[in-house]
Amino acid sequence: MINGSVPTNFDKSYTVPIPKGNVTWQTLTADNFRGISISPSISKLFEHAVLVRFSRYFATSECQCRFKKQLRCRHAIYCVRNVIEHYVNNGSTVNVCSPDLSKAFDRINHYALFIKLMDRKLPNELLSLLEQWFSISVT
Repeated sequence: MINGSVPTNFDKSYTVPIPKGNVTWQTLTADNFRGISISPSISKLFEHAVLVRFSRYFATSECQCRFKKQLRCRHAIYCVRNVIEHYVNNGSTVNVCSPDLSKAFDRINHYALFIKLMDRKLPNELLSLLEQWFSISVT
């Protein structure tokens, strides 16, 4: 971590396609599957060490519900339903827009992401580590 580099073979993972919901074979497409990456156990330990060491830089908005301990999709749905019910009960019309961000990370400009991370004042050793990890990762 101090050198800002990822150990050899931590860049490789194996992706297993997992079917989403009730998939019928007649309508089978790549969109019917969610890819789960399986990485070497030792690299998962390394990820955890990075998380522990740099946890103070990974703070998120209180509005974010995913990827947080004790928060699930149900919490977000509950919050949205409460807001909608409040406005409907008070005579307003509510329109909801829900973008599909399922492939957002695959399409993100990683350089723009690094600029955002630099704006958050992440240490250079963490930025170097993440940059190398993204550049060498294969599945």
